[in-house]
Amino acid sequence: MKVTSIKLSAFTIACLVGLTACDNPNTAEDAGKEIDIVVEKTEKKIEQASEKMGESSDQAVVEVEDATITAKIKAAFIAESTIKSLDINVSTTDGVVTLTGIADLPESSQKATDVAMLISEVKKVENQLIVKR
Repeated sequence: MKVTSIKLSAFTIACLVGLTACDNPNTAEDAGKEIDIVVEKTEKKIEQASEKMGESSDQAVVEVEDATITAKIKAAFIAESTIKSLDINVSTTDGVVTLTGIADLPESSQKATDVAMLISEVKKVENQLIVKR
């Protein structure tokens, strides 16, 4: 639900509370206070919901960026004939790439790190490859 829709709903609720309060034998001042309290509480809830939506949106962007980095590295490994890409797992978290699996030579392990570092969005590469001859 969009923030504008939430605000409109909050305003409607505040008005209904106000009308309900007017039917009571309370004074108009009491009804106004009641409306102010409901509006204030609703505004706080809207603000909290907006913050949560923003956090979720930011997290989704980071996850998409990490998936893109992983895909670029896997494609680069396939293009690099000295790397046996099927034996290497690539995972990315916040731009930090972790390589796991098996490399046939120490040079292949280093080449995997070098190729991963060529991707511009990569902040760091953690090479956890095991070299088996």
